[in-house]
Amino acid sequence: MKMKIHYKLWKLIPMVVLSISSCTDYLSITPDNRTEVAEYYNSAQRVNQAVIGTYVDLRRALLTNHAWLMYGEARAGDLTVEVGYQALVASQRLNVDQYNLNQISDWEYFYDVIASANNVMEIVSSADPTLLTEYQHQLYLGEALALKSMAYFYLARIWGDIPSGEASDLGQKLTSAEAIDRAMTFADKAKELLPWMLLNDDGIESTALTAVRFNKSAATMLFAQEALWAGKNQEAETALEELSADEAKLSGLGLSMGVDRRTDIPQTPLSRTMVSMPLDKLNKIYPVGDQRRSSLFTISDGQSGATLIVKDASTLEILKLSELNLLRSEAAWKVGKVDKAIEYMLIATEGSTEDYTTLSDEAFADALLLERQRILVGTGQRFFDLIRFGKISKFVPSLSPAAVENGATYWPLSAGSIRDNALTQSSYWSNQQSQ
Repeated sequence: MKMKIHYKLWKLIPMVVLSISSCTDYLSITPDNRTEVAEYYNSAQRVNQAVIGTYVDLRRALLTNHAWLMYGEARAGDLTVEVGYQALVASQRLNVDQYNLNQISDWEYFYDVIASANNVMEIVSSADPTLLTEYQHQLYLGEALALKSMAYFYLARIWGDIPSGEASDLGQKLTSAEAIDRAMTFADKAKELLPWMLLNDDGIESTALTAVRFNKSAATMLFAQEALWAGKNQEAETALEELSADEAKLSGLGLSMGVDRRTDIPQTPLSRTMVSMPLDKLNKIYPVGDQRRSSLFTISDGQSGATLIVKDASTLEILKLSELNLLRSEAAWKVGKVDKAIEYMLIATEGSTEDYTTLSDEAFADALLLERQRILVGTGQRFFDLIRFGKISKFVPSLSPAAVENGATYWPLSAGSIRDNALTQSSYWSNQQSQ
């Protein structure tokens, strides 16, 4: 049974909004610091609704104006989204005063995720001991931690230095590295709490439910992504090697699609009428003979682009299980286990035209980057991968090494986010605005 997304019930009940000046100094919105109706969360079902509400926030953060693609493949030039601001993003004109672009430049939805996750953790931690089962207690805490981790990870990769959304240091500046370390801490705790498989209302393991909510393997993959970004390769390798459960119980994470009270959230975000890959790009990435061409794309005669094959339109995969062996390969390579790295690479890239049985150290990075581009198409990771592998200027020539050095890879900070606080626009975007 697919998880049905509802707007957060706790946002609809009467509440007192508390004003905190330090918060408005640093964030473009005021986080949800609220006093809720007493005794509202008096059932496991209502606590579950608060958790689902946090997934709603994440979905809005990634899907509003196709943001996850704008941060990823659209900005890298791999995919075309049929909207007017696509051209601005592909040409790196991210500071143009355009309504949809301005929305993408604001980080409020990601801070909604953090605020909502913290709210869930407070609810669960203060709940009557008889309200939740041990399974529910650990699941909801694990999900909140994983969602919070993902929000910080996106914030740090998109904007670099960011303010904290935690009560202990609310509004204080975090460097990108500090934010990712924080994200790793949350993901590490989450993967210890979460189950391999989620249970449905009848207490039976549910593959469908597991696919649209955080589980142990999805949280471990997120932790590994963060560790590899931070250069903590041994931590990534150790965590991935711990995924030794029955392969049938491993799962990635997809966002459940559905009607949202905010009408700018697409219900079919990878629709063939909206998202495509130019044919010249397709032929370069997936040469003739690569078996993934026909399994991933529909190529119609007379069309200028190929469209993605979406096997299940009710979900949007953002942590694909097919990434697991790529992560294992990368982590093993970076800790010097080359034979193991090649073994995982061969498993991950079945159907490719390349022979990966022998790879030099120098060639390994290029192979990983290419295969991540191929396998993870549509997940929004491409531009982040180019940053992490130090290949931005090679694949996005409009961003020179000097521009990258001056902060061009980060998204410009919105006007509200740098008003009356210690955050500053990067020299690259400051110069772009002054021209």
